[in-house]
Amino acid sequence: MRKFKKQAALLIILSSLLAFTNCFELGESKKSEDPNTLALVALSGLNPIAGNYNYYNGTSDYAGGTYTAPGNEIVGAYSISLSLVAQTMYDETYGNSYLYGEIQEIDTNKKVIYVRFRSDSSFSQGNYAWYRWTVKDSKTYVCPDLSDVSTQTTLASAKDDDLDYYSDPSNINAGCGLNSGFDPAPWSRLELK
Repeated sequence: MRKFKKQAALLIILSSLLAFTNCFELGESKKSEDPNTLALVALSGLNPIAGNYNYYNGTSDYAGGTYTAPGNEIVGAYSISLSLVAQTMYDETYGNSYLYGEIQEIDTNKKVIYVRFRSDSSFSQGNYAWYRWTVKDSKTYVCPDLSDVSTQTTLASAKDDDLDYYSDPSNINAGCGLNSGFDPAPWSRLELK
């Protein structure tokens, strides 16, 4: 009986280790789109961009625009945990705005976090949205959902958005908010506090 328990424990540990390592992109291996793998990532509490950040517009040499500060000025903060994306947008003229998105799902293959905004958010309360991330030149960038957030009243409606239609990760300084009714905006560059 004791030998069986040791073998069973070893088998469980090896299976868990194999499943856990399959959650990560290793070299040129193909990414898994298996819902079971994604569920394991969610259950294990992995959020690849968790942390406390200041954020800037676009790349560090971004010149800024009519409504956007240059890339060397802090324009807000993100606090991203395993369950919440808290975004603060600094505005000296009108006052700061706050979004508190309770994480509903993380899709590591699409590099997107789906959220539902809490009632204490400055706008979009109760609606669903996404935050897409990308890494370029060793920097992490986030594009918040600027599509029809006010009509996304279910997680399914947020997930139906064509991420590539609304955001272009190859254009960090003008690839966020595409086709949303807003001028294309820079992605947010995250810098750890």
